[in-house]
Amino acid sequence: MQDHIGIRRSFERTDKAVPEFPVPRAQSRLNIVRPSFPKAEQFLAAFEAALETGQVANNSRWVVEFERRLSEYLGVPSLVFCNGQIGLMVMLRAAGVTSGEVIVPSFTFCATPHAVEWVGAEPVFADILDDLTMRLDPRDVERRITDRTVAILAVDAYGVASDYASLADIAKRHKLKFLVDSAPSFGTRVDGQPVGRFADAQMFSFHATKTFSTMEGGCVSSHDPELLARVKALRNFGQVDSFDCEEAGLNGKMLEISALIGIEQLKTFELAVATRRRAVERMRHGLSQIPGLLAGREPAGVEANWLHLPVVVDAQKFGLDRDALASALEKCNVFVRKYYSPPCHHMTAYRAQKDVKLDVTERTSYNVIALPVYNDMTDEECDLIVAALHYVHQSALGASKP
Repeated sequence: MQDHIGIRRSFERTDKAVPEFPVPRAQSRLNIVRPSFPKAEQFLAAFEAALETGQVANNSRWVVEFERRLSEYLGVPSLVFCNGQIGLMVMLRAAGVTSGEVIVPSFTFCATPHAVEWVGAEPVFADILDDLTMRLDPRDVERRITDRTVAILAVDAYGVASDYASLADIAKRHKLKFLVDSAPSFGTRVDGQPVGRFADAQMFSFHATKTFSTMEGGCVSSHDPELLARVKALRNFGQVDSFDCEEAGLNGKMLEISALIGIEQLKTFELAVATRRRAVERMRHGLSQIPGLLAGREPAGVEANWLHLPVVVDAQKFGLDRDALASALEKCNVFVRKYYSPPCHHMTAYRAQKDVKLDVTERTSYNVIALPVYNDMTDEECDLIVAALHYVHQSALGASKP
């Protein structure tokens, strides 16, 4: 990593001139994600034994062991899946969602409403509360409940836990299922407790882009034994204890190799989460000195794992709009993403709801960028990202002068 002395001095400047130091540029490309995996030798012997015995699928030894350790870590019974999307679909189906309306945020990855559609229900989009926490707005959720509503499906955007207490209360009063797409939030805590236990069921993704990764994978967690039993059957074609099927299921089972990777990942995962939280605090401090950038924050009681750091761009104050900023950062070898843009209710797949007005969602979605956060992120990388944003801001101000 290059020397940052000149870059750091730039934060002390009081004039608005274009900086005289070179463009801050990472020596290695800083992608939006940088997956980290254990060394092959850590699980190679176990994997070779699985290959020799042929026990590589159908919930063999290491899948069962991984589920045990996951359940212990989360403090709630958990079943693993080949990927999070299948887990989400099965969770909905197991909760009895096969028709009616499910209230979901539009500020989410498309997989959330897609899962609702695939099980035969209709997603009804609700707004987020603000552009700091980006959580589903409980008041808007309650306004959208009708006699066709069967469930609330919240999303832990960027790893920030939803307002579980308020949403659970609404669901209880209206006799609805309360489910959570916790795809990005494995490792997040609420009041010191790992998320996974705060709804009728929660789903996590273990995709390579996530904080905790098994290459591909996911899990469903629930304290409801009947719901979880149905999840288990649906994951295995609908079979329970024989080849007979009470209902049509699918094949959502995890491979042994993914389970072995997951077991190793758990051993150092708390360190990874601590590293991510420290990186976000460092970047947030630097960003607070740059006009026009509003970095996401976690509400009281929530310790997010921070899949990414969302930053909302005020084009007038910053000097460039979100899209121009994203392009400018590439010149510094920093690559960001525009999660979640467009919002789901503006996607072609949901054009029937394109006229729904979600003011906070739309304002946030079309002005947000996601900054990289890694399990092994260094202070130097954090500083370079902040320096790049500062440089782009100063350059934009200089270019706007007559």
